[in-house]
Order: sequence, then C-alpha cells, then structure tokens
Amino acid sequence: MQYLEELLPASDDHEIPVKVWRPREPNSVLVISHGMAEHASRYAPLAEWLTERDVAVVAVEHRGHSDHCDDKDLGHYADSDGWNMVVTDLDDVVSYAKSLEPGRPVTLFGHSMGSFIAQSYAQRFGDRLDALVLSATNRINKPQLRVSKWMVDAIKAVRGPRHVSDLIEGMTFGAFNKQFKPNRTSHDWLSRDPVQVDEYLEDAYCGFGCTTQLWSDFIGGMMTIDPTRWRKDLPVHVMSGTDDPVGEMGKGIAKHIEAIRAAGVTVGSTRLFEGGRHELVNEINASEVWEHLLSCIARPA
Repeated sequence: MQYLEELLPASDDHEIPVKVWRPREPNSVLVISHGMAEHASRYAPLAEWLTERDVAVVAVEHRGHSDHCDDKDLGHYADSDGWNMVVTDLDDVVSYAKSLEPGRPVTLFGHSMGSFIAQSYAQRFGDRLDALVLSATNRINKPQLRVSKWMVDAIKAVRGPRHVSDLIEGMTFGAFNKQFKPNRTSHDWLSRDPVQVDEYLEDAYCGFGCTTQLWSDFIGGMMTIDPTRWRKDLPVHVMSGTDDPVGEMGKGIAKHIEAIRAAGVTVGSTRLFEGGRHELVNEINASEVWEHLLSCIARPA
C-alpha cells in the first residue's frame, strides 16, 4: 500500500488537503467526504482495510477542518459562498481521484455533513460518479430548515459570522446526546464503542464549535438538495443506524429514501443497522458495516 498527502489548488487561493491510500493494483476508487467537526485521518483504518481489497481511497479535508486549517478558521468554511466552495472543492478532489486511477469506477461516500455535500455534488456533477453512498444522512425537511436558518441568521446578525453559538450547539449536538441519558460523555450519540467516543473527545480537531456562517452555509446548502435533479441511473446507497438522532432514529432516513425513489433515482441498496448510532464506520459492529460499504462500491464490469 502507498500512502500520500497532497494539497490540490482550489478555484481561489485555498489549497485542498487530501489523503490517499493506494493498493498495488486498484480496481476501483472511493472518495470520502467527512462529517462536521472531524477530519479525514479518522478514516485511515477503513481506508487501509479497503486497500487490502483493491480499493483506492481518496479523502478530502473540508474547509474549516483538520490541522491544515488555521486556528482562526477552524469551524468556518468561508466568509461568503462557503457551500459552493466546499462542493467545488469536492469536484476538484473527484477529478484528482480520476486522474490518479484512470479508468477505475469512482464511488463517493459522504458521512453526515459530508453526505449533504455529496448530495449537492451529485446534483451538480453526477455524471462524474459511478455510485453514491450516503451514511448518517437525513431527509430534506425544508419547513424545519427554513426555521433553523432564520434562527442562525438572526444570531449571526447580532453576534457576527464567526461567532460560535452555544445555543446552536445545544440545539444540535446537545439535543442529540440527550437521547442517550444517562450520559457518560458529551458525545455518546456518536457510537456505542466507548473507545471511539473517547478518541474523538481527545482529538483537538474533533468536536470543535462551528461558526454561525458555517451553519448558515450548511443549512442553506441542504435546502438546495432536490433528488428530482439527480442523475436517474446513478446508483444511490443509503445506510444509517436505527439509533442515529441525525436520521431521526430511522424515520427521517425512511422518508429520504422514499423521496429518492419518488424522484426516479436508482436506489442501489438501503441498510439500517440495528442499534447503530451516528458513526457507523466506528461502531461496535464496524466490520459488518465495512463489509456492507465494500458491497456498495462500484466495480469494473
């Protein structure tokens, strides 16, 4: 296996950090779009396992995330046009992956925040993908999102675009964790595996607060997602845990799958892992999850 770290030039003066795991003879490529307040290196165990099965892995570090980011910019996409920037960055990464492994099928895997970025990407650039895998995602509830964006934008107007709001954190991550009382930690909602939760809490580049501007960009970006505008023959695989609060404990996921099917888009597979929380690839049954993910990856005909 070969491991690489690259900095790709973006459309502005930003450099996009990517991490690459390459087997000797790859037959397919998986691009990973990570979640909010985490980073690509957390996927190294999965990536190494996939390389043993001839899958090359390319993981992007989204803007405002990882140790490549200046401390002042942690949790902040950009001062303006942030959603478009992270989606366009992802296109640069997919293009890089295709050039690195020419002719190999490319699957995009998006987790949580990264799943919504991946959906926006597929909506704009779906012809560049061979499959899309969405993990720990949720339905696009536009009435609820409008209310959330109004609240975020009101806080931003008063406190500024780089303010990190305890209220927003409490209404999102805090509310998720309350569903697992009595709580051992502030992030029990991530996984049933205490080792994984503790490693997340000890990681300086996990669990940080995000700015009002990022939240506004994120919610605004989610509101633009519309499966009716996706490529109809792009296989979409949806996976979640029955105990993931982001997916409304499976209820929101079911509605999103219905919306994808109603739009005429190809649903390759759906899988709800019983008892699974938010980070399926870091769950107590991670080996089962990894095997399922492997089955979703597009392979040569």
